[in-house]
Order: sequence, then C-alpha cells, then structure tokens
Amino acid sequence: MFRRGIFAAVVMAVANGGSAWAQAQYGGASSFSVALDSFFSRLDAALGNISGVGDYLNGVPALFDFRITALLFGIVVAGLAAEQFARMVLQRARLRVFERHAGESPLRAFLHAVSFDALALLALWLAARLVVREIGTQSPLHARVAHEVFVALIYWRGFNFVFRAWLRPNTPEGRIAPVDDNTAQRLLVGLNVVIFLPMIARHLLLFMNNTGATQPVIATAVVLCVPFIGGGLLYVVWHWRHDMAAWLAGMVHEKDALRGLKTGAAHNWWIAGLAFYLLAGFANVLAALTGRESATRGFGTVESMLILLLLFETLVYRKTRHLQMEVPTVSDVVAGCVKFAFRLVVLIVTVDAVVVSALGFMTPEQWEPHDRAMKVAALSAFASYALWRFVKYRMDRYIADNPLPVAGFVADSDEDAPSTASRLRTVMPVLRITTGVVILVLGGLLVLSELDVNITPLIAGASVLGLALSFGSQSLVRDVVSGVFFLAEDSFRVGEYIDSSKVKGTVEGFSVRSIRLRHQNGPLHIVPFGQILHITNFSRDWTTVKFNLSFAIDTDVELLRKTVKKIGLEMMAEPAYARELLQPLKMQGIVDIKDGALVLRFKFTAKPLNPSLIQRVAIRRMYDAFPDKGIQFAKPAYAMLGGLGGAPVPAAPVPAARAAAAQ
Repeated sequence: MFRRGIFAAVVMAVANGGSAWAQAQYGGASSFSVALDSFFSRLDAALGNISGVGDYLNGVPALFDFRITALLFGIVVAGLAAEQFARMVLQRARLRVFERHAGESPLRAFLHAVSFDALALLALWLAARLVVREIGTQSPLHARVAHEVFVALIYWRGFNFVFRAWLRPNTPEGRIAPVDDNTAQRLLVGLNVVIFLPMIARHLLLFMNNTGATQPVIATAVVLCVPFIGGGLLYVVWHWRHDMAAWLAGMVHEKDALRGLKTGAAHNWWIAGLAFYLLAGFANVLAALTGRESATRGFGTVESMLILLLLFETLVYRKTRHLQMEVPTVSDVVAGCVKFAFRLVVLIVTVDAVVVSALGFMTPEQWEPHDRAMKVAALSAFASYALWRFVKYRMDRYIADNPLPVAGFVADSDEDAPSTASRLRTVMPVLRITTGVVILVLGGLLVLSELDVNITPLIAGASVLGLALSFGSQSLVRDVVSGVFFLAEDSFRVGEYIDSSKVKGTVEGFSVRSIRLRHQNGPLHIVPFGQILHITNFSRDWTTVKFNLSFAIDTDVELLRKTVKKIGLEMMAEPAYARELLQPLKMQGIVDIKDGALVLRFKFTAKPLNPSLIQRVAIRRMYDAFPDKGIQFAKPAYAMLGGLGGAPVPAAPVPAARAAAAQ
C-alpha cells in the first residue's frame, strides 16, 4: 500500500511536470492539448527523417579512414590496458598497505588505496594522451573527435575511480560505503553503467555536431536513442534497487528518531529513480525536437549532484558514526552543520539546473533575482540551523553534567540522599523546547521573507489561530500559564519533596502543562498546574525535627540533658554529619508525665535532604550511651502474665526503635 501510494504520487508529479514543461516550451499555450498536438507533430516529423539519419551514417566512413578509426578505438583500448596493467603492478603494494595500516587507521588505508588508484588513472591518461596526439596531427576534425573520445574516457574512468574508492570491492578495511563485499561489487558495476550510458549519448551528439550533422538529423537520432538509453537506466534502477537500498539504509543511525521513516525511504528510493529517468528521457526528447540542448546538461547536472551528495553523506557517516552518543560532541555539531551546508548547496544547484536548464521555465536573466534570493535564504537557514545546534549542544552538555536525582529514592534509607536539581537544570528541558520552537519559527519566517513570500498573512493567521485556541482550551492555557509562573518563582525543582494541595511526592519531572510527583510508596501522580492551589516545599533551606522519648520516672533530667548535648556536639564535629546538621541535637525539656514515665522532647536542625537519617543515628547513640550513665528508658506499668496463676513476668527493656515511635 505504501509503495503504491508513493508510485501514484510520483506518476502524478511527472505528468503535471511534463504538462507545465510542454506548455512553457510551446509558447505558454493555455491548453495542454495544443502543446501535445505540437509535440506529436514534431515527433512524426523526426521519425519521418530516419532516411536522413541513414544518409548521414553512409557519409561518416568517408570522413574517417581505417587508420583514423583504429586510432580512435586505440584511445580507449590503450587507456584501459594501461590502467589495468598499472593495477596489476600495484596490487601487491596495495595489499601490503592495507595489512599495515587498516588496523591502525582505516582512513589512512583508504587514502593509500586511493593514491594507488590515482596512479592507475594517471597511467590511463598518459597512454590515451599519446594516441590522441598522434591523431591530432592529421586534421582539425580528427583532432576534435579524438579529444571528445579522450574526454569521454577520462570522464567515465574518473567516476569509476571515485566509486571504487568508496566501495572498495573485496577490501572491507578501506571501504567507505556500509555494504558487504558482494553488494559493493554489484554496485560498482551498476554505477558504472549509470555513468556510461548517458555519457555515450552525450558524446554521440557531440560527434554528430563535429561531423556536420544537421539539426533534424540530430533530433531524429536522439528520438531513436532515448528509448534504449532510458530503458537501460530504468533497468539499472530496478535491477540494483536492493543493493542501493542496503547502502542507503546502512547510513541510518540506530538511535535516529526518524529511523523508521528514513529506512522506509531508503528501501523505496527506486520509485524516485524510475520517475527521474522517465522525466529525463521525456525532457530530452522534447529538447531535441525544440532545439534546446540545455535540457540534457540540466538533467546531467542533477544526476551528478545527487551522486555527489550520496558520496559526501557516506563519507561523513563513515567519519562520524562513532560520535553518535547520548550526549553530542563538538565534532558531531560541526559534522551536522557541514552536512546541512552541503545539502543547501546541492539544493541550490539542483533547482537552478531544473528550472533554467532542464525544464526551461525561466531564462538565466529571469532566474538571476530568484537565484540571489535563494542563496540569501540558504545563508539564513544555515545560520538558524547552526545557532540551534550550538544552543542544543550547550544545553545537552549541561543536562549531562548535572544529572537528576536518582529515581525511586526512599527518604528513610540508610544511603545518603542525593542532592536536588538546580533551578536551571529543572527548567532546562522546557527551555530547550522553547528555544528550538523560537529559532524554528523566526528562522522559517526569515527564510520565507528572503524568498519573497509575504509573511504578514502567516503572522496574522497565527495570531488569530492562537486566539481561537486560547478561547477553546481555557483549561489548557490556565495549566500552561500557571506552570510558567511556578517555574519563574522557583517553587520547586526536580528531586524536591512537595505538597501540591492534592498529593505529596518527590518531583520527578514536568512538562509545560503538568508536574509528575512520585509518592514515597511508589505511585506516580501527574497533576496539571492549573489544579495546584499552593505548593508546600519540604526540601528548601532547613528543617527542624522534634521527637519524644519516654524515660523512667526517677531519671536525672539534668544528667540526661548534658549527655544529649554531648552527643549532639560530637555529631556536629564528625564530617559525615557536619555538612547536614545546622544546629546540634539538644533536649527541650519535659513535655508530659504519664503511666509512671517522663516524656521528654528532643530536637535538632538539619538540611532537608534526609533528616530521618540524623534522627536514627542520634537515637542509636543515646541508646548506647544512656546505660553507662544510669539513665533508663520507661517500662510498661503492668507486665504480662506468664500463665494461669503464674507470677508476673518482669518487663523487658523498651527498644530504642519502639521508644522512637512515641514521637
């Protein structure tokens, strides 16, 4: 279903583009049928001139004798033979380089292998150039034809040199493309065919121009050749679709948020490829019938830019794939900006080639102001993108360097309580989203204004839409506004324990609308900001803890006070508790007398992170120190009976934990 939908959309786009192109080529006719009739009439005239092509072909042998023809073929044969011989000679040295440097630095091995391939290409150039010089001494016509053959050979083998450098069949140590050996070998063949077929057609036209062919003959030759060349290109796209999909899908990072979408586009790239070559073939036929040679150059430029973009993206992926971490680095930011800048350059060149050369919607003079506007808009887009990447990098680094408190922390555990998040760390996620939206909106409006798009209706429409949404969702607006004021007043931070008038818990996070509170028993409460009447923060500045303990009725209260004071001062002197205690443990006095026991109150002041730990340590030390001072905790007034008619059983000493429970 997905592929059928895309294919239908592509077909419609090709049809609409062809309609507009034809109308532009045929004087801007208001009716497409008029342009279509003109096209078929010219096509019939071209097909009717096949005899003229035959007459031209019969006259070509008179221009080239056997020796010149052999030398023309010798350019290709000598060049390819020299290249292959150089590869065979350098093969052993290449293998030694890979074995030596592949483990140390794959990039170094890649550069050494490219240098060896460059030497082979140099051998091809020298051998072919010698034959060209021999032909150049004959006549100007023969020199021009020999030069065209030489250029075509260098063009083809130059692209082969680049493809081989990226694919490196049977040498995975220096391969740039993320494919296996078999796929690399097949792709090398397919890409060579993609370059070779259009090159043959282009230089065939140049040969016909150099040998005096008339325009009708050239147009007829194009009409006859396009089905074969186009059919071959369509076959290449279809036959090697899975191999190219493996290359494209291999460059999608596993942690990419759009991984599914990008992978789907990679596996369905062939739909766009078929549409491109169908449109290119149709445009080349129309260009030949109307005498516009720029269409061929335009589609060739588009094809070259797409290939160049693929190679560049692959190289950047190979260089930066190890940088894909949770926290971005400076190298990752720079690589992203370079990729974005290169994509903008490819986009500008492609649009220029399509609008001016390939489809001919505008002349170069008409396109010049639009081209200048596109370049300024591209600079604005790049500045906005670079600013966002830098700001996001700084924010992500701050978030990574200031982690949130450990989730699931229990306040009465024996472990030290983690510190709460800072105010900036608390609002950083919301600030990052807000900054991104602001940069996107302002950057988008700036780019549209540079492209001569009237942004006033957009701003007015956004204002009206925002006003309508504010009236239609008052509760949502109230939640957002309340959250903004709570954050501006620093009412809470992540990791703090608060009472939100409805529920209590530790702040785990929040959004622009609600706050997430983790109760000490485990449940997670999500409370909209608009429903919070007040916030009581139990984790700010300090807290005073008061607790009661029961002692025997004859306890020496003054001795008890001095002993407790000594324990409090000792805890204040210990580094483990000095950073938590603000005021030492001390006794406040007798608060009650009941059941034959004295109830005394104690208190201390500490930081609000984990005061229960200080309380447990203080009670433990009192439990250990009191027996040596003759201080006894209270005992029950009546003991349990041991059995029927049995004597009373003496009461056991009250444990410190149970005494602490009396608070």
